[in-house]
Amino acid sequence: MQTGNTRLTNLTAGYIVNSIISIGIMIGFKYVIVPTEPLTPLGVEIIGIFLGIVYGWLIVGDIFWPSIFGMIFMGLSDWSTVAGVFKTGFGHNNVMLILFFCLFTNIINAAGITEYIARWIVSRKFAQGKPYVITIMIWIAGVVLYFMVTAAAAILVLVPLIIEISKLYGLKPGNMWTCMVIFGAFAISGTSYILLPYKSLPLVVFSSYEALGGEPINYAMYMLVIAVTTILFALMVFLTMKYIVKPDVSAIESQKSEMKEVKKLTRYQKAVLLYFCVVITLVIIPNFVPKSVLFSAFLKEVGTPGILAAAVLFWYALRFKEGKNMMQLFSHGINWGVIFVLASAMTVAAAVSDETTGIQAWLGVIIQPIVEGKSPFMLTVILCTFALFLTNVGNNQSVAAIITPILLSIGMASGANVPVLLTCLLLCCNAGYCTPPASSTAAVVFGTTDWVPGKKPYILGVVFSLYTLILCFALVYPLSSILL
Repeated sequence: MQTGNTRLTNLTAGYIVNSIISIGIMIGFKYVIVPTEPLTPLGVEIIGIFLGIVYGWLIVGDIFWPSIFGMIFMGLSDWSTVAGVFKTGFGHNNVMLILFFCLFTNIINAAGITEYIARWIVSRKFAQGKPYVITIMIWIAGVVLYFMVTAAAAILVLVPLIIEISKLYGLKPGNMWTCMVIFGAFAISGTSYILLPYKSLPLVVFSSYEALGGEPINYAMYMLVIAVTTILFALMVFLTMKYIVKPDVSAIESQKSEMKEVKKLTRYQKAVLLYFCVVITLVIIPNFVPKSVLFSAFLKEVGTPGILAAAVLFWYALRFKEGKNMMQLFSHGINWGVIFVLASAMTVAAAVSDETTGIQAWLGVIIQPIVEGKSPFMLTVILCTFALFLTNVGNNQSVAAIITPILLSIGMASGANVPVLLTCLLLCCNAGYCTPPASSTAAVVFGTTDWVPGKKPYILGVVFSLYTLILCFALVYPLSSILL
């Protein structure tokens, strides 16, 4: 219904048709496909629900209702109940972790710490008149921001900051230096985003692995691999910028203007920054300190969600005059999309691993021809390349949720080092650089059409994706094979 030229809804024919197809797959797949041993009728139903969810994520372009509908249909099957499915999904340890991590970073954002750190890094006097020193400092600021908060929050601070610096030196929209710095910060920081294993994308992959009975990942060694990869990726981007693109930086070199000096931290901001360091230290201690140490064993028992939950509640109990109250913390800054995708993925993983579905045994039978004659390395090359392509046309967490069970089945069947395969998969699923729909951060960067115009971001996206594949197979695979 329309009133004048004002539409009542934003529904389109394509959205409606694809939504019907998605739900139709969830409901009707079990009536079309005849199960073959060892796959059971319940297994066929679960696969259909999963395919319907995937269609909703990638084709419909929605992550909320496909996730919820899929969980409801799984609850209506013989596998579980609706209440049981919601408990399995939303009650999962990693879903709680994401929720409390969002709440914790809300405290940091509200205090203005993230913007302060970025401005402090790029306002140092030793960087003035040195365009490539400024470039490196900005990229470091990006990594720090991605480390502390969500990628979307970080990029919304970084892009305006880079534009402000460009204006300070009289650079015009569309200049190549600004374009390279923005896109470089986006790609380098994006690579570092998966460094912390409790960020959203690593959680989708690793928790699916653990849900299928895998041994816990050595997160300390995983972080070392990603740290080395990020440094080398940044070096490749820097060399591309300086020696291949060669942007005109004369305006920066000819000026000694300094950015406006940042104000000193307030007592409240200092308290927030110190508190963040303390909490992050508590989170990573169990990965570096042996369980034989009582304090480390205690933190391991509490778990990261428990540590973050206690940190949020303790901060709230201190009743600071500044900052957000508890209602505001829950009302803003929580990435509900990640929570819904993760809850749905955990439910699917639990159903797939259930012997009553026969899915794992069935996958083992059908993948035998694929595994035979191929090394774990070649399997990694094929699946990770496919994942990188797919992540640039769909949500990376959705792609990870799709590819992870396949890779796990093939990896386990072939006797491969599964943590190595998962690390490579994470790197490729995270490389959503080529198109606006690839990620929320890509949408921000590609949407800055005045400073990153025309075909430039698409070209850079393809180049940086190729760099990711090179590092994945030439560095990450062999290095993680040694360390993981």
